[in-house]
Amino acid sequence: MPRTRTLVVGAAATVLAAGLALAAPVAWLEVDEAAAPPISALADLPDGAQVTAIDRSCGSGGCWLVYSVLPRTGTSPQELADAVAPQGEVCSVRSVVDLRRVCTWTDEVGLTEVRFGVRYDRHLDL
Repeated sequence: MPRTRTLVVGAAATVLAAGLALAAPVAWLEVDEAAAPPISALADLPDGAQVTAIDRSCGSGGCWLVYSVLPRTGTSPQELADAVAPQGEVCSVRSVVDLRRVCTWTDEVGLTEVRFGVRYDRHLDL
């Protein structure tokens, strides 16, 4: 009987440890407020478009990045904005492990460049 109890306790401890090991990264992604998505979260930039600056900002509940992008020669900033983020702010799920949605938007269309923003939107915030 003591050997069976030891096996059951050992098996339960193993299952608990495995569950925690699988849940910990998901939980960390959910509470890491300093994280911001990479530029790859934006739609593919057209050939010839060039990132000239990256600004990081943080506020209550998270951080976001704003990328300043010059359009390729012969393309206006508005055409670049329409090509990369035509629908305003769009949020999409990254994966079943990363429960954060990635939101992208056109921050500002200037005379020579476009500023695109990216941030995480956490399901816990909904």
